[in-house]
Amino acid sequence: MAENIENKVGLQGCYWKENDKLFSVSKGGTYILYTNNSNEFSVDERCIGGKTKNPKETVSKARWAFIYEFFFQKLEKAKQEDISENLWGSLSGGTDNVAKYGLGTKYKQGSKLIFNPDGYSYYYGYKQRVELFTESPGTGFYFYIIPVDKPQISFAYFTKSEEVKRYGENVSLQIMLHAYNLDKKNKYKAKLYLLEEDIAKGLKETDDFEDNNLWEEPRIYNIANGVSGDNWNSYINLTFPIDIEWKKNQLTKKNFTVVIEVYKYWEEPGRIYGTNQKEERVNYKNYADDPTTDLVQYDPEILGLKDIDNKKSISSRFIVSEELMDHYLERIEQEKNNMIQYIGDVEYKKREFDPCGYSKITLKDEDDKDRAALVIFDETATVGAIDKTKQSFAVITGDTRKNISITLDQLTTQDTFCQGLLLDQGQKHSAKKNVFQVDKVYAALKNGNDHVRRTDATHQEQQRNAGVTPTKENENDTDVVKTNTSYNAGMAQQWREGVDYKLDSNEKITLMLKYVYNKTAFEGVQAYANSKYANEAVNSLWTLRYFILSSGSAQTYFLPISTCRYPNQIGSIKIFPDIEWELAALIAVPLWKKTTFKFQATRENLRGYHGQFGFKYVRKELSVEAETEGKVGADFTLKASTSGKDYEAGYKIEKSIKKVIGTFNAVYEKSEIFDGTNEDVTQSAAYKKGVLKKFDFTIDPPNVAIALKWKHEVAKKAEYLGQIGWRIEGGVALKPFIAFGITVDLVPIVGKFGWIGKAVELIIKALEYTVKGLDIFFNFVFTAEVAGNISIGYHNLDGWDEKLKREFTITVNASLEAGVNYEGTALISTIVRDGITYETQEELKIKASLGAGVEYKEEWDSDSKGMFKNVTVTFLGAEAKLEVYSSITRRKKTVYNNDEVVSNQKGDIKHNNVHKLLEKDIWYGPEKIYTDDEKDDK
Repeated sequence: MAENIENKVGLQGCYWKENDKLFSVSKGGTYILYTNNSNEFSVDERCIGGKTKNPKETVSKARWAFIYEFFFQKLEKAKQEDISENLWGSLSGGTDNVAKYGLGTKYKQGSKLIFNPDGYSYYYGYKQRVELFTESPGTGFYFYIIPVDKPQISFAYFTKSEEVKRYGENVSLQIMLHAYNLDKKNKYKAKLYLLEEDIAKGLKETDDFEDNNLWEEPRIYNIANGVSGDNWNSYINLTFPIDIEWKKNQLTKKNFTVVIEVYKYWEEPGRIYGTNQKEERVNYKNYADDPTTDLVQYDPEILGLKDIDNKKSISSRFIVSEELMDHYLERIEQEKNNMIQYIGDVEYKKREFDPCGYSKITLKDEDDKDRAALVIFDETATVGAIDKTKQSFAVITGDTRKNISITLDQLTTQDTFCQGLLLDQGQKHSAKKNVFQVDKVYAALKNGNDHVRRTDATHQEQQRNAGVTPTKENENDTDVVKTNTSYNAGMAQQWREGVDYKLDSNEKITLMLKYVYNKTAFEGVQAYANSKYANEAVNSLWTLRYFILSSGSAQTYFLPISTCRYPNQIGSIKIFPDIEWELAALIAVPLWKKTTFKFQATRENLRGYHGQFGFKYVRKELSVEAETEGKVGADFTLKASTSGKDYEAGYKIEKSIKKVIGTFNAVYEKSEIFDGTNEDVTQSAAYKKGVLKKFDFTIDPPNVAIALKWKHEVAKKAEYLGQIGWRIEGGVALKPFIAFGITVDLVPIVGKFGWIGKAVELIIKALEYTVKGLDIFFNFVFTAEVAGNISIGYHNLDGWDEKLKREFTITVNASLEAGVNYEGTALISTIVRDGITYETQEELKIKASLGAGVEYKEEWDSDSKGMFKNVTVTFLGAEAKLEVYSSITRRKKTVYNNDEVVSNQKGDIKHNNVHKLLEKDIWYGPEKIYTDDEKDDK
């Protein structure tokens, strides 16, 4: 109660009775009203000033009204004619309309005011002003009350919760906690989890919350004891990006909500030394089961919320669209590139001299100590431009974060004059985030494509204050002009401090960036499948999105860097995916097939060919499987690796290779009808037409190995410093690619060559008729083989590797072979003695031939001048061959009991003789012919 009320008039105080305990209320005092207690305020004649004419009437006509302090302060400042809304609390019983502060009849008249709340209210914890007066508020006695319920978790409110959001956008959350901060005996903390709403339903235990938490760890908030201001509740406020990983490659609209736990925590002495941290869960709220839906009943100004819907809605969850992953990535990249343009990188062509500045900006891949750093700005550069900030620093990574540092040399922002250019009023570049502008950056005014500059009238004063000696070079200065448009680079890139970046010092920031892969396939049609498992199976093909590497797959990140000397310099980083591909393929005859090859010179075992190129993921030897009855089979492996995980990814390509093999097998099968040496000679096309007696067609199957690997790689040439391209290396072995031979006996058609041919034909026929078993032949033999061994090493920026193998050989042989074959058997003698028959039989085979041939050979290769071929024409020489085979058999025949018993004795004589008539000779070449020279000749 106020002192010396004897000399005052009217209401000077009141009493507060809490659970039958009476307390005197002082003017302007604050009183906590616990809802589980009975609370009554009253006046009697002791509360009336001594100079009041009728104290009893004053008591009976006492008026009580209450209003939130926030509103009362607004009413005090407003003009009476501007007050159009009644902001007072919902008391009733007033008989006279009170105009002041728009009170009207929202007051209670009488000697008592009972505080008797019904249920919990979000208004608990807010300071309310109680006016006790006779005529009008603001003229008599007043005090403050704070309604307080038991400690509890109150509402959760996502800004614009009914608006469908997209991945990559930011969402803001506020959770109100009531009365934990008023407990002076205990300390509390809150743990916050984010879950998919459908998954969260029904969960109660901490382990379940942790297992389904979309954040790596729960967010922990200490609930500080104490109060201040007009609101005695405590709050958790946070803004966070909607992480694309929460999409989980699913094509569905999703609802997300939060779960909060409150823990009491304390320390206990350790058994030997130190202390142990202890905690106990005292409350939790799963907003999937107990959503906030009633904020529409409350005044948004009192709660401080922005967009309480005018209808019942769920405020404790937010909705995210089912946007396609590739659309998301395109949109995010476009938004980042747009923001870079909106901010505007200020271009500097000459050195500036503001005291607040730096001399150099350097970007470095901290995870690759051998890689050179990239300087994108150097005010002391004597060669080239000082400002190269339009150039990006490129790095390679995947799901694993890469550490990229940005360092400023000779930074002078501490203890020096700073005018706060392009900063908020009163801000200086001495703060780290005003140099490395993660949170806020202002765009500079532009006129067309150029930034507007104004003379800095205080420049020379700045120089003097900084102790800089004026020179003709530094005596004048111009500055860019700040606009009212600002941007949040960190929010646009979904950055979190400590996760995506860390401020190491005033001079250095480290960006911890990763590549966001699109781990979906055919996402646009997945909705029609309507099957989670079918879609997951399709998504397993996601690596094929990155089968062809290009600069278009890079993702951009950026950081504005500012001082007064050089504001709005943008450090740009491009992230390329770390995916690596290895392809190994073998096309050959299966090992189980016993095959005789006519062409053996270039044929090799290629099962381990890819091992020559340092493959890391395909390690096994290839082995052609017997899948069909075809002549040729294949083994094929295509692997992708990213962030330490390998993927098999060769389905479509393997199918294509098998089609090629199938084609060869079909061709080989059909070609057998041309072979006159086939067991069923009547099926030979040549035989059927009666043209050729002999037509041999022999084809050897291909023996091909392919080994290729490709990935993104840092460029090595100095002109491409800081850049990344794609590199492919490996080889193709054709051992051989194909080889075939044709042998044609020309004897049957020799009669077609005029009268000489007719004469020769008659002689041949006469000899063959006279000498039984004599065969005269005149063969044309043609063979061809294509073989090669090509190694590949190419970087799209650095170009081709040196000393690559590019061997490719085409060999064509043509020869003529003429001679005779004789094969006969003769009975030399027969002797019969004592009933036993003795026979002597001789078998004779003679082949005499004369042959000569020519070989044409092209060997393709390349050198520094380009592709070339070596052409050689070789006479293979001429030789005569004589092959004699004689076999004498002695046969003894004996008859016993009408059964003939035969025994044989055999002896063989063989003789081969080759006589060289003409030696092998090179008729042409080798001559080196460049392909460009051939084009010029044309």
